Amino acid sequence: MMDEKTAIWVLAGLNGLGPAGVKRIIEYFGSAARVFDTGRGQLVDSNLFTKSMIGQLNEKRDWEAIRNLLEKSTPSGAGFVSISEPEYPEKLKNIHDPPPFLYFKGSLDVFDGPSLAIVGSRRPTDYGRRIASRLAGELASTGVLIVSGLAFGIDAIAHQAALEAGGKTAAIFGCGLDYIYPRAHSTLASRIIESGSLLSEFPKGTRPERFNFPVRNRIISGLTDGVLVVEAAEKSGALVTANLALEQGRDVLAIPGNVESKFSYGPNDLIKQGAVPVTSVEDIMANFGWHKSEVFSRPDRDLSMLTANERTLFGYISVQPVHVDELGRKSGLSPAKTSELLLNLELKGFIMRKPGNYVVKA
Repeated sequence: MMDEKTAIWVLAGLNGLGPAGVKRIIEYFGSAARVFDTGRGQLVDSNLFTKSMIGQLNEKRDWEAIRNLLEKSTPSGAGFVSISEPEYPEKLKNIHDPPPFLYFKGSLDVFDGPSLAIVGSRRPTDYGRRIASRLAGELASTGVLIVSGLAFGIDAIAHQAALEAGGKTAAIFGCGLDYIYPRAHSTLASRIIESGSLLSEFPKGTRPERFNFPVRNRIISGLTDGVLVVEAAEKSGALVTANLALEQGRDVLAIPGNVESKFSYGPNDLIKQGAVPVTSVEDIMANFGWHKSEVFSRPDRDLSMLTANERTLFGYISVQPVHVDELGRKSGLSPAKTSELLLNLELKGFIMRKPGNYVVKA
Protein backbone atom coordinates (compact mmCIF):
# COMPACT_ATOMS: atom_id res chain seq x y z
CA MET A 1 0.00 0.00 0.00
CA MET A 2 1.23 3.49 -0.86
CA ASP A 3 1.41 6.22 1.80
CA GLU A 4 2.26 9.92 1.48
CA LYS A 5 5.85 9.65 2.72
CA THR A 6 6.65 6.83 0.31
CA ALA A 7 5.03 8.71 -2.55
CA ILE A 8 7.16 11.78 -1.82
CA TRP A 9 10.24 9.56 -1.71
CA VAL A 10 9.48 8.27 -5.22
CA LEU A 11 8.78 11.78 -6.54
CA ALA A 12 12.03 13.07 -5.07
CA GLY A 13 13.88 10.31 -6.88
CA LEU A 14 12.60 11.24 -10.35
CA ASN A 15 15.43 12.22 -12.65
CA GLY A 16 15.41 15.93 -13.41
CA LEU A 17 12.82 17.00 -10.84
CA GLY A 18 14.50 18.37 -7.71
CA PRO A 19 13.09 19.86 -4.47
CA ALA A 20 11.37 22.84 -6.15
CA GLY A 21 9.59 20.48 -8.54
CA VAL A 22 8.41 18.22 -5.72
CA LYS A 23 6.95 21.23 -3.90
CA ARG A 24 5.09 22.42 -7.03
CA ILE A 25 3.64 18.97 -7.67
CA ILE A 26 2.38 18.52 -4.10
CA GLU A 27 0.77 21.98 -4.21
CA TYR A 28 -0.87 21.27 -7.59
CA PHE A 29 -2.26 17.81 -6.79
CA GLY A 30 -2.85 18.34 -3.07
CA SER A 31 -0.65 15.39 -2.12
CA ALA A 32 2.13 13.26 -3.55
CA ALA A 33 0.07 10.07 -3.26
CA ARG A 34 -2.61 11.51 -5.54
CA VAL A 35 -0.09 11.77 -8.38
CA PHE A 36 0.07 7.99 -8.62
CA ASP A 37 -3.72 7.75 -8.93
CA THR A 38 -3.82 10.30 -11.75
CA GLY A 39 -4.15 9.30 -15.40
CA ARG A 40 -1.41 9.99 -17.95
CA GLY A 41 -3.49 12.64 -19.69
CA GLN A 42 -3.89 14.70 -16.53
CA LEU A 43 -0.19 14.37 -15.77
CA VAL A 44 0.60 15.74 -19.23
CA ASP A 45 -1.94 18.57 -18.85
CA SER A 46 -0.35 19.69 -15.56
CA ASN A 47 2.83 20.71 -17.44
CA LEU A 48 4.81 19.65 -14.38
CA PHE A 49 6.40 16.51 -15.84
CA THR A 50 8.61 15.68 -18.78
CA LYS A 51 7.81 12.60 -20.89
CA SER A 52 10.65 10.82 -19.16
CA MET A 53 9.23 11.60 -15.71
CA ILE A 54 5.77 10.35 -16.71
CA GLY A 55 7.37 7.17 -17.95
CA GLN A 56 9.08 6.74 -14.59
CA LEU A 57 5.80 7.37 -12.75
CA ASN A 58 4.04 4.66 -14.75
CA GLU A 59 6.61 2.02 -13.87
CA LYS A 60 5.44 -0.88 -11.70
CA ARG A 61 7.00 -0.74 -8.26
CA ASP A 62 7.04 -2.66 -4.98
CA TRP A 63 5.76 -0.10 -2.51
CA GLU A 64 6.65 -2.21 0.50
CA ALA A 65 10.26 -2.53 -0.66
CA ILE A 66 10.43 1.23 -1.27
CA ARG A 67 9.07 1.88 2.22
CA ASN A 68 11.79 -0.33 3.66
CA LEU A 69 14.46 1.63 1.77
CA LEU A 70 12.97 4.82 3.13
CA GLU A 71 13.21 3.56 6.69
CA LYS A 72 16.79 2.41 6.16
CA SER A 73 17.75 5.92 5.02
CA THR A 74 17.17 7.24 8.55
CA PRO A 75 20.28 7.33 10.78
CA SER A 76 20.11 5.56 14.12
CA GLY A 77 18.40 7.69 16.76
CA ALA A 78 17.09 10.20 14.22
CA GLY A 79 13.55 11.26 13.38
CA PHE A 80 12.21 11.67 9.87
CA VAL A 81 9.63 14.16 8.60
CA SER A 82 8.25 14.92 5.14
CA ILE A 83 7.19 18.27 3.74
CA SER A 84 3.52 17.21 3.86
CA GLU A 85 3.53 16.75 7.63
CA PRO A 86 2.57 19.51 10.09
CA GLU A 87 5.77 18.97 12.09
CA TYR A 88 7.86 20.17 9.13
CA PRO A 89 9.24 23.68 9.95
CA GLU A 90 6.88 26.25 8.46
CA LYS A 91 9.57 28.80 7.57
CA LEU A 92 11.51 26.24 5.55
CA LYS A 93 8.37 24.95 3.86
CA ASN A 94 7.79 28.40 2.37
CA ILE A 95 11.09 28.74 0.47
CA HIS A 96 11.34 28.04 -3.27
CA ASP A 97 13.07 24.66 -2.96
CA PRO A 98 12.49 23.11 0.48
CA PRO A 99 13.89 19.61 1.06
CA PRO A 100 11.18 16.96 0.56
CA PHE A 101 12.49 15.23 3.70
CA LEU A 102 14.34 16.20 6.85
CA TYR A 103 16.24 13.94 9.21
CA PHE A 104 16.61 15.32 12.71
CA LYS A 105 17.88 14.65 16.20
CA GLY A 106 16.46 16.69 19.04
CA SER A 107 13.30 18.73 18.60
CA LEU A 108 11.63 20.40 15.62
CA ASP A 109 9.60 22.64 17.93
CA VAL A 110 12.60 24.96 18.36
CA PHE A 111 12.05 26.28 14.83
CA ASP A 112 8.61 27.71 15.65
CA GLY A 113 9.84 30.88 17.34
CA PRO A 114 12.20 33.74 16.39
CA SER A 115 15.47 32.54 14.90
CA LEU A 116 18.68 33.96 13.47
CA ALA A 117 21.45 32.32 11.46
CA ILE A 118 24.93 33.41 12.51
CA VAL A 119 27.62 32.53 9.96
CA GLY A 120 31.15 33.57 9.14
CA SER A 121 34.76 32.61 8.67
CA ARG A 122 36.23 29.29 9.75
CA ARG A 123 39.33 31.23 10.82
CA PRO A 124 37.92 34.33 12.51
CA THR A 125 39.93 37.06 14.15
CA ASP A 126 39.74 37.71 17.90
CA TYR A 127 37.32 40.52 17.05
CA GLY A 128 35.06 38.14 15.13
CA ARG A 129 35.12 35.56 17.92
CA ARG A 130 34.22 38.14 20.56
CA ILE A 131 31.36 39.66 18.57
CA ALA A 132 29.88 36.30 17.51
CA SER A 133 30.02 34.95 21.05
CA ARG A 134 28.51 38.05 22.62
CA LEU A 135 25.65 38.48 20.16
CA ALA A 136 24.78 34.78 20.00
CA GLY A 137 24.74 34.54 23.80
CA GLU A 138 22.66 37.67 24.31
CA LEU A 139 20.14 36.67 21.64
CA ALA A 140 19.85 33.09 22.90
CA SER A 141 19.25 34.34 26.44
CA THR A 142 16.12 36.15 25.20
CA GLY A 143 14.71 33.05 23.51
CA VAL A 144 16.01 33.53 19.95
CA LEU A 145 17.09 30.27 18.29
CA ILE A 146 20.65 30.46 16.94
CA VAL A 147 21.13 28.48 13.72
CA SER A 148 24.47 27.68 12.08
CA GLY A 149 26.43 24.89 10.42
CA LEU A 150 28.66 23.34 13.16
CA ALA A 151 31.83 24.29 11.24
CA PHE A 152 35.02 25.52 12.85
CA GLY A 153 35.15 29.24 13.62
CA ILE A 154 32.08 31.45 13.81
CA ASP A 155 29.62 28.54 13.51
CA ALA A 156 30.95 26.69 16.55
CA ILE A 157 31.36 29.89 18.54
CA ALA A 158 27.72 30.83 17.93
CA HIS A 159 26.46 27.36 18.92
CA GLN A 160 28.63 27.31 22.05
CA ALA A 161 27.63 30.80 23.18
CA ALA A 162 23.93 29.99 22.77
CA LEU A 163 24.30 26.89 24.93
CA GLU A 164 26.31 28.70 27.60
CA ALA A 165 23.59 31.36 27.77
CA GLY A 166 21.02 28.68 28.55
CA GLY A 167 19.38 29.12 25.14
CA LYS A 168 18.72 26.93 22.13
CA THR A 169 20.67 26.36 18.95
CA ALA A 170 20.37 24.20 15.83
CA ALA A 171 23.11 22.84 13.57
CA ILE A 172 22.42 22.07 9.91
CA PHE A 173 24.51 19.30 8.36
CA GLY A 174 25.98 18.99 4.88
CA CYS A 175 26.05 15.19 5.28
CA GLY A 176 24.02 12.45 6.90
CA LEU A 177 23.41 12.70 10.64
CA ASP A 178 25.47 9.55 11.08
CA TYR A 179 28.54 11.69 10.30
CA ILE A 180 29.53 14.44 12.75
CA TYR A 181 31.51 16.93 10.70
CA PRO A 182 33.95 18.11 11.77
CA ARG A 183 34.52 15.14 14.06
CA ALA A 184 36.10 17.42 16.68
CA HIS A 185 32.62 18.86 17.33
CA SER A 186 31.05 15.58 18.43
CA THR A 187 30.65 16.76 22.02
CA LEU A 188 29.18 20.07 20.87
CA ALA A 189 26.70 18.20 18.66
CA SER A 190 25.60 16.05 21.62
CA ARG A 191 24.99 19.15 23.73
CA ILE A 192 22.94 20.76 20.96
CA ILE A 193 20.60 17.76 20.82
CA GLU A 194 19.69 18.19 24.51
CA SER A 195 17.87 21.50 23.96
CA GLY A 196 17.97 22.16 20.22
CA SER A 197 18.24 20.22 16.99
CA LEU A 198 20.60 18.63 14.48
CA LEU A 199 19.08 18.66 10.99
CA SER A 200 19.92 17.33 7.53
CA GLU A 201 18.20 16.65 4.23
CA PHE A 202 20.80 13.99 3.43
CA PRO A 203 20.06 10.32 4.15
CA LYS A 204 22.16 7.93 6.19
CA GLY A 205 25.56 7.26 4.68
CA THR A 206 25.93 10.62 2.89
CA ARG A 207 29.51 11.75 3.42
CA PRO A 208 30.47 15.41 4.00
CA GLU A 209 31.42 16.13 0.39
CA ARG A 210 32.31 19.71 -0.49
CA PHE A 211 29.46 20.13 -2.99
CA ASN A 212 26.86 19.32 -0.30
CA PHE A 213 27.52 22.43 1.75
CA PRO A 214 26.31 25.15 -0.66
CA VAL A 215 23.12 23.06 -1.02
CA ARG A 216 22.86 22.83 2.77
CA ASN A 217 23.18 26.61 3.16
CA ARG A 218 19.71 27.29 1.75
CA ILE A 219 18.32 25.37 4.75
CA ILE A 220 20.30 27.49 7.23
CA SER A 221 18.81 30.67 5.79
CA GLY A 222 15.39 29.13 5.08
CA LEU A 223 14.85 28.07 8.69
CA THR A 224 15.45 31.57 10.05
CA ASP A 225 14.11 35.10 10.07
CA GLY A 226 17.44 36.40 8.84
CA VAL A 227 21.18 35.84 8.49
CA LEU A 228 23.93 37.67 10.37
CA VAL A 229 27.37 37.59 8.73
CA VAL A 230 30.15 38.22 11.24
CA GLU A 231 33.36 37.82 9.22
CA ALA A 232 33.81 36.48 5.70
CA ALA A 233 36.47 36.72 3.03
CA GLU A 234 35.62 37.54 -0.59
CA LYS A 235 34.91 33.92 -1.45
CA SER A 236 33.10 32.44 1.51
CA GLY A 237 30.30 30.02 2.22
CA ALA A 238 28.85 32.64 4.55
CA LEU A 239 28.28 34.93 1.57
CA VAL A 240 26.56 32.08 -0.28
CA THR A 241 24.19 31.78 2.69
CA ALA A 242 23.60 35.55 2.68
CA ASN A 243 22.75 35.55 -1.04
CA LEU A 244 20.38 32.62 -0.56
CA ALA A 245 18.71 34.52 2.27
CA LEU A 246 18.07 37.47 -0.05
CA GLU A 247 16.53 35.15 -2.64
CA GLN A 248 14.27 33.73 0.08
CA GLY A 249 13.15 37.16 1.24
CA ARG A 250 15.09 36.96 4.50
CA ASP A 251 16.86 39.91 6.11
CA VAL A 252 20.65 40.04 5.85
CA LEU A 253 22.62 41.69 8.63
CA ALA A 254 26.36 42.21 8.90
CA ILE A 255 29.00 43.21 11.44
CA PRO A 256 31.12 46.15 10.17
CA GLY A 257 34.80 45.25 10.16
CA ASN A 258 38.31 46.56 9.74
CA VAL A 259 38.61 47.76 6.14
CA GLU A 260 42.19 46.46 6.02
CA SER A 261 41.20 42.92 7.00
CA LYS A 262 40.36 40.37 4.31
CA PHE A 263 37.84 38.84 6.71
CA SER A 264 35.86 42.09 6.71
CA TYR A 265 35.41 42.15 2.93
CA GLY A 266 32.21 40.09 3.01
CA PRO A 267 30.22 41.95 5.70
CA ASN A 268 31.43 45.39 4.59
CA ASP A 269 30.44 44.65 1.00
CA LEU A 270 27.04 43.38 2.13
CA ILE A 271 26.48 46.61 4.04
CA LYS A 272 27.29 48.63 0.91
CA GLN A 273 24.65 46.58 -0.90
CA GLY A 274 22.02 47.32 1.74
CA ALA A 275 22.54 44.78 4.52
CA VAL A 276 21.63 45.97 8.01
CA PRO A 277 24.78 47.06 9.92
CA VAL A 278 24.87 45.61 13.42
CA THR A 279 26.87 46.95 16.36
CA SER A 280 24.74 45.60 19.22
CA VAL A 281 22.05 43.07 20.00
CA GLU A 282 19.58 45.95 20.17
CA ASP A 283 20.14 46.57 16.45
CA ILE A 284 19.06 43.00 15.72
CA MET A 285 16.06 43.07 18.05
CA ALA A 286 14.87 46.37 16.57
CA ASN A 287 15.24 45.14 12.99
CA PHE A 288 12.92 42.18 13.56
CA GLY A 289 10.66 43.83 16.12
CA TRP A 290 11.63 41.31 18.76
CA HIS A 291 11.23 42.13 22.45
CA LYS A 292 13.09 40.80 25.45
CA SER A 293 9.90 39.49 27.02
CA GLU A 294 11.42 36.25 28.22
CA VAL A 295 14.96 36.43 29.54
CA PHE A 296 16.47 33.18 30.70
CA SER A 297 18.79 33.25 33.69
CA ARG A 298 22.38 32.41 32.89
CA PRO A 299 23.42 29.13 34.51
CA ASP A 300 25.97 29.18 37.32
CA ARG A 301 29.53 28.62 36.20
CA ASP A 302 30.47 24.98 36.63
CA LEU A 303 34.26 24.86 36.97
CA SER A 304 34.19 21.07 36.67
CA MET A 305 33.80 21.51 32.92
CA LEU A 306 37.30 23.05 32.78
CA THR A 307 40.58 21.17 32.52
CA ALA A 308 43.16 21.61 35.27
CA ASN A 309 45.17 24.10 33.19
CA GLU A 310 42.04 26.05 32.28
CA ARG A 311 41.04 26.31 35.95
CA THR A 312 44.54 27.49 36.87
CA LEU A 313 44.54 30.21 34.23
CA PHE A 314 40.96 31.22 35.05
CA GLY A 315 42.04 31.78 38.65
CA TYR A 316 44.24 34.68 37.52
CA ILE A 317 41.38 36.42 35.68
CA SER A 318 38.98 38.84 37.37
CA VAL A 319 36.35 41.40 36.41
CA GLN A 320 39.19 43.88 35.95
CA PRO A 321 41.01 43.66 32.58
CA VAL A 322 44.28 41.75 32.69
CA HIS A 323 46.74 41.57 29.79
CA VAL A 324 47.41 38.24 28.11
CA ASP A 325 51.17 38.63 28.62
CA GLU A 326 50.61 39.15 32.36
CA LEU A 327 48.58 35.95 32.51
CA GLY A 328 51.43 34.09 30.87
CA ARG A 329 53.91 35.40 33.42
CA LYS A 330 51.65 34.61 36.40
CA SER A 331 50.78 31.11 35.22
CA GLY A 332 54.21 30.19 33.91
CA LEU A 333 52.63 28.93 30.67
CA SER A 334 54.07 29.49 27.21
CA PRO A 335 52.43 32.17 25.01
CA ALA A 336 51.07 29.48 22.68
CA LYS A 337 49.57 27.46 25.56
CA THR A 338 48.14 30.60 27.14
CA SER A 339 46.43 31.57 23.87
CA GLU A 340 45.04 28.06 23.46
CA LEU A 341 43.59 27.99 26.98
CA LEU A 342 42.14 31.49 26.66
CA LEU A 343 40.36 30.49 23.46
CA ASN A 344 38.88 27.47 25.24
CA LEU A 345 37.73 29.64 28.15
CA GLU A 346 36.17 32.12 25.73
CA LEU A 347 34.32 29.43 23.79
CA LYS A 348 33.01 27.98 27.06
CA GLY A 349 31.74 31.42 28.04
CA PHE A 350 34.00 31.99 31.06
CA ILE A 351 35.89 35.04 29.77
CA MET A 352 35.53 37.94 27.37
CA ARG A 353 38.18 39.65 25.23
CA LYS A 354 38.79 43.37 25.50
CA PRO A 355 40.66 45.73 23.15
CA GLY A 356 44.44 45.79 23.55
CA ASN A 357 44.74 42.02 24.21
CA TYR A 358 43.08 42.19 27.63
CA VAL A 359 40.64 39.68 29.07
CA VAL A 360 38.03 39.74 31.85
CA LYS A 361 35.67 37.28 33.47
CA ALA A 362 32.38 37.01 31.55
